[in-house]
Amino acid sequence: MKEFFVSSYQKVATFRVAGNAKQGGNVASYFMTPRGSVVHVIAGPVDAETFLREARWAVETWKLVQLNAPKDMSRARLLMAKAHQDRLKKDPTYNTGWTPNTRGKANWAQVMRSNQNTILQRLGTEGKVHLLLATNPLPRLEQIYRYVFEKILNEKLSTAPVVKS
Repeated sequence: MKEFFVSSYQKVATFRVAGNAKQGGNVASYFMTPRGSVVHVIAGPVDAETFLREARWAVETWKLVQLNAPKDMSRARLLMAKAHQDRLKKDPTYNTGWTPNTRGKANWAQVMRSNQNTILQRLGTEGKVHLLLATNPLPRLEQIYRYVFEKILNEKLSTAPVVKS
């Protein structure tokens, strides 16, 4: 992990610490380019095997994008949208013919307001992440972290301090 990533964190939700146990809260892992664009997200806690699989997918997909669009951010966005769309189609909870717009004309907020909301209800967490990044490829973290926490993880953002009891 140290070869490809730098670890960081920011608390955006609240939780309680009772003894040695954390109660409440959630986690999202973001795989980003050196310039701050989000390549992939793991929403929620996962085991080490899943984390490693998703990290490898993020690294290999980004390498392919750089190979095919080294200086063309528009093409890079199209390629990333296609990669997430392909993963979305493989999600077992995704069983509809609807295809996210990979030309950048639809974004996550539009999807949330649209009649595609029933699709969101059927998708699992992983599918929702791929839908988000298929409709909004290579976003900046500040553009999507709120959606990840509020719409995918169903958590409320909070600036309240951690409560210890």
